[in-house]
Amino acid sequence: MPRNVAEKLIADHLVEGGADPGQEIGLRVDQTLTQDATGTMVMLELEAMGLDRIRTELSVQYVDHNLLQTDWKNPDDHLFLESAARRFGLWFSKAGNGVSHPVHQAHFGRPGAVLIGSDSHTCAAGALGMLVIGVGGLEIAMAMAGQPRYVTMPEIWGVELTGELPAWVSAKDVVLEMLRRHGVKGGVGRIIEYHGEGLAQLTAMDRHVIANMGAELGATATVFPADDAARDNLDSVGRADEFTRIEADEGAGYDRTEHIDLTALEPLIARPSSPGNVVPVASVAGEEVSQVVVGSSANPGLRDVAVVAEILEGRQTAPGMSLDINPTSREVLADLITGCWLTSLVTAGARIHQSGCMGCIGMGQAPRPAATPCAPCRGTSPGAPAPRRTPCGCARPRPRPPRR
Repeated sequence: MPRNVAEKLIADHLVEGGADPGQEIGLRVDQTLTQDATGTMVMLELEAMGLDRIRTELSVQYVDHNLLQTDWKNPDDHLFLESAARRFGLWFSKAGNGVSHPVHQAHFGRPGAVLIGSDSHTCAAGALGMLVIGVGGLEIAMAMAGQPRYVTMPEIWGVELTGELPAWVSAKDVVLEMLRRHGVKGGVGRIIEYHGEGLAQLTAMDRHVIANMGAELGATATVFPADDAARDNLDSVGRADEFTRIEADEGAGYDRTEHIDLTALEPLIARPSSPGNVVPVASVAGEEVSQVVVGSSANPGLRDVAVVAEILEGRQTAPGMSLDINPTSREVLADLITGCWLTSLVTAGARIHQSGCMGCIGMGQAPRPAATPCAPCRGTSPGAPAPRRTPCGCARPRPRPPRR
């Protein structure tokens, strides 16, 4: 029987159960990924198990979330995680190295592997022809102790891509189109596998963006074939020898099918307060914007930031708007410096943040509260003359705090 990519990955790692939708199956786990907001509990669980060394092919502990050193807790957690990684045999990625999922794809991702991670967007590495699932901390600890990952066998949803992306339409618009059609629960209980001649339009980092937001669709995982795009990506980081071609067999079928004509797509945007509230960008043109975050988790490539830098060349950000640049990794930051894009952004008034999940989790930025003004501003009549603003952006001064 012809098999699709997801079926091949599952068959290669199946240790218990039958691969029929709705049945429980056990999968051998090759790699795990933890980050600092969830990894501390995982390491404590390993200690409680009495584990001496991890039993996976490879496990990595990243520090990419709790990066603000507002007190002693975050630095102490990082030191504990580094010592635990040394004790149990994990790779350790220190603060500032970057966001776990794109960094993992670049340095450790391997076509054909099964990776689970205690970060919802671990699924992004499906761009390389991997089966990647976001899970909780206990599941990670059990996998590191050598146990299978048990899941209910998902349906496999084949999404055929045809045509070519128009100008100013990107990979983000592909997954936003899926969210526009199906909402944030459309992928629950399903693996989404992208296929078709339209894949030739998408680099491995484009695919990373689409697989990343499979989490917003609620999907168990997102899978792409390990084809020439995956090989080129591995070659670009000096790991071409780790490439294995994995593509769907001719005539392979899917439990559910979908089609997206890339040529027909237009720029899309998700309005607050749900990633499923997707509308064309043209329909919101002219609306006030108080903050723009570029980079972070969901827009991890150099191109995302470089395009913004070139648009802003010789210009300034609008008054009252916060432009936050969040490089995904040290490598992206170094490339922005080498290409002089960082200079354009800084000159335009952008705020540069360290490499990590800052923008994704709303850490380190403090834009003015456009939709929810501070207490003295509430109740201002729509259309009333704008009062003189104080430095905090509030219509009237806030009461002074009492003296101690």
